[in-house]
Amino acid sequence: MTCYAGNTTTTTPTIATATSTTILTANGARQFLLIQNNSAADIAIGFEGQTLTGIAPTSSNKCFVLKSTAGLNTIKFDGNFVPAGAITAYQTSGGTINTVTVIAG
Repeated sequence: MTCYAGNTTTTTPTIATATSTTILTANGARQFLLIQNNSAADIAIGFEGQTLTGIAPTSSNKCFVLKSTAGLNTIKFDGNFVPAGAITAYQTSGGTINTVTVIAG
């Protein structure tokens, strides 16, 4: 298990319905990233700063679907591979109160 001893920042960006939203800017020094879906809707996450157009992964909408179901609602990166690009998110249902928690360092 990797030990991370750096500082982290926690944010809870709001994702408007049917809008691709940047939830974290690019950072080449990122060593840790955790994203948790806190909404009742599934949320697509893009790791290359792309504009997402839905929550279905396709060749032109490259995304990871973060489920709303407990146990399937969190993704974590640490150690040798942590995405350094901007992180985007997209949801197709629910209100603008739907959020994710992003912990990065």
